[in-house]
Amino acid sequence: MKKTCMLIAVGLVALLISGCMGTKEQTEGNQQVVKEEKGQLQAKETKQIQQKEEAEIDTQNWIKQKEPVELPILMYHSISSGNSLRVPKSEFAAHMKWLKDNDYVTLSPEEAYHVFTTNTKPSEKCVLITFDDGYTDNYTKAFPILKQYGMKATIFMIEQSIGRPNHLTDEQMDEMIANGLSIESHTIHHLELNRLSKKQQKEELKGSKAFFDQRFSQRTRMVSYPVGRYNEDTLKLAKQAGYQMAVTTEPGHAKKEQGMMSLHRVRVSPGLSPESFGRLVEGK
Repeated sequence: MKKTCMLIAVGLVALLISGCMGTKEQTEGNQQVVKEEKGQLQAKETKQIQQKEEAEIDTQNWIKQKEPVELPILMYHSISSGNSLRVPKSEFAAHMKWLKDNDYVTLSPEEAYHVFTTNTKPSEKCVLITFDDGYTDNYTKAFPILKQYGMKATIFMIEQSIGRPNHLTDEQMDEMIANGLSIESHTIHHLELNRLSKKQQKEELKGSKAFFDQRFSQRTRMVSYPVGRYNEDTLKLAKQAGYQMAVTTEPGHAKKEQGMMSLHRVRVSPGLSPESFGRLVEGK
């Protein structure tokens, strides 16, 4: 009788263990299915966003270039006064007027990518206007001037600076996007990437892209490296994160041969007359 009870007990324990293992396997299986379905949904949404963006670019009359394209990517920061990174509003207005008067077409990130990858342009004169850091004056001072001339521009926003003093708010960015401007990544915390480990760099690059993708229901194409600092790991990790282009602070016009993850920019400093600004844009 005692032996029989022991056998029954052992059997019950075995059944219990078997049931637990089965439940664990079933749970893991369900989690895998959910993970796969979530991945497929995200891939589908990304593809839909990409198709929508490409459909919005009318390239029918774009001009094929004989030589590799050289694109001036203008680099601004704050539209104010005080140091070499700040351009006064009056000067910025004069710069934009010069571009308008000289028939320059301003590009979105999607259009700029198309320019580099197809070696075509919507006009013989094109420019990509960018602002680093996402200061409030980009909205209060630069935005009205850009709207006045019907110009596109790109703000490289620091994720953790959104809504902080002297930086753009969610509402301001939404309004800017609704009027043709683009919000792209300037990483999460604005840290010098070349000083970080590969893991930290990955978190800054991939994490900020995921945030901006979701926040604006977009495909975030570009990243601006904070302070222009990067290394070989940065270039690889930026591409792996899903960016199509990255900009540096290396001076000069951007060319595809520089590498799509290390494009140069034209730094716009305070004190430039419209004529001097024009020579800078034209690369003279």
